[in-house]
Amino acid sequence: MFKNSKSEEMSSPQSFDTNAIDRIAEGTTLEGSVNSAKSIRVDGKVKGSIVCAGRVVIGKTGVVEGEVDCDSADVEGTLNATITVSGLLELKATAVINGDSQVGKLKVDPGAEINGKIDMGGTLKSISNNKRETIVEKTA
Repeated sequence: MFKNSKSEEMSSPQSFDTNAIDRIAEGTTLEGSVNSAKSIRVDGKVKGSIVCAGRVVIGKTGVVEGEVDCDSADVEGTLNATITVSGLLELKATAVINGDSQVGKLKVDPGAEINGKIDMGGTLKSISNNKRETIVEKTA
């Protein structure tokens, strides 16, 4: 007459959305390395490195103290670290970056604060002829 639903739930594997975003919520502090095959959102604090195959979003209350390596990133909060983004790094008006950045593309909203060097893949070439010139080229 009655079913034991607990045993049925335990015996069958549960499915979940593998495209969901990993999230570190506000009020949470994580110390150590974070590796994600998908996207991640940080509204809390991370003390350590983040390596992400997808997009890293640092929310307004988010703070990252460590290296970040990802495909793309949106920053609204604070990043006290170096960041390497193969695609687009987007800095919102409330973003604060204290560290060097290596990016493929960059979008900066008015009000964002950058305290560090930004490298977009240009190379310096020196041509030695009668005039000493330095040429900056963008390499693909």
